[in-house]
Amino acid sequence: MRIPRTTARSVRMACAAALAAAAGSALALDKSGLIFVATDNAPVAPVNSAPGMPGRPDPDSSAVTGVDQAKRSIEDSAITTRIKTRLLGTKDLKSTGIHVTTVQGAVEVSGTVPTQQQRDLALKTIRSVEGVTSVNDNLKVSTR
Repeated sequence: MRIPRTTARSVRMACAAALAAAAGSALALDKSGLIFVATDNAPVAPVNSAPGMPGRPDPDSSAVTGVDQAKRSIEDSAITTRIKTRLLGTKDLKSTGIHVTTVQGAVEVSGTVPTQQQRDLALKTIRSVEGVTSVNDNLKVSTR
């Protein structure tokens, strides 16, 4: 089957127009019906590779802070996990009622334990975990 010449030309022009529009370029037709794409070929100044030089943005300090915060959050999560693991592995300690959160190495402990001895054992175990800088004790002793 033969496609009429005007249809093929129209399809070619439509495709070229769509591609040029997507690239942000302007179109022009010559006398033969060929499509030319006008682009901005202006020379671009080289980017200096040294920080603080013109053409190179200085590093964003908030991005560095964000990375530091993410790293600290991961470290806090690791500390919390180590604490919970150690509490679960401590003999004679019912730790299912103990809740632990860590912020910048400071641990907050809340919940209930059945006896004062278990409360003391839980706090001793938490303080023995590497990375713990302080413990905020909100444990309650309840015989329920």
